[in-house]
Amino acid sequence: MKKVFTKNENALFTQFRLLSVEKDYCNEVMKEKIIGPKQTTIDNILNYSKALSIRESSIINHIEMVLN
Repeated sequence: MKKVFTKNENALFTQFRLLSVEKDYCNEVMKEKIIGPKQTTIDNILNYSKALSIRESSIINHIEMVLN
């Protein structure tokens, strides 16, 4: 004979199952080495942002210039 689950029992089972799957996924992600951008990439972006000049104009909306 099959067991009939109540709404509360089903909700608890589903919540437990989702937490278990979530925990397994987090463990897999944490095992992988976290890769970020290289320091040269970060330096290039920062240098570009320092050299970029954006000015408002009365004739046209904005003027963008790279000051190098």
